[in-house]
Amino acid sequence: MTTITHSGGVITPSIVDGYQAAREGRTILHWVIGRSDPDVSFRPPALRSGELRCVFATEAAAWAALNALVLPRMFTLVDPDVASVGMTFITAFEGGQPLEPQLDDATRSAWVLVVPFQEVTP
Repeated sequence: MTTITHSGGVITPSIVDGYQAAREGRTILHWVIGRSDPDVSFRPPALRSGELRCVFATEAAAWAALNALVLPRMFTLVDPDVASVGMTFITAFEGGQPLEPQLDDATRSAWVLVVPFQEVTP
């Protein structure tokens, strides 16, 4: 069972139906005029960013999760079945991306909340 803990409590989706994450590479190549090979500044990659697709059994549970996730604080994701997704994160609302529960088209009873995240601690 996946849990998302925070300073105010715990969010427990019925299931996390999707997880997408990427790490931005940050090594820099410096092309020098008159040379065919670049100078290289190695930098560590960024931490993960992406989206979690959380499914809730009720509309009230989805809205409660939203109300917790929009507050400025850190969250800890734990899934004992898929340990590799574990992390501490913040919600990332770049470009005014909304966070809104949506009624699941297939079941017409479950509610889905897509959560954009930025990992802050692996």
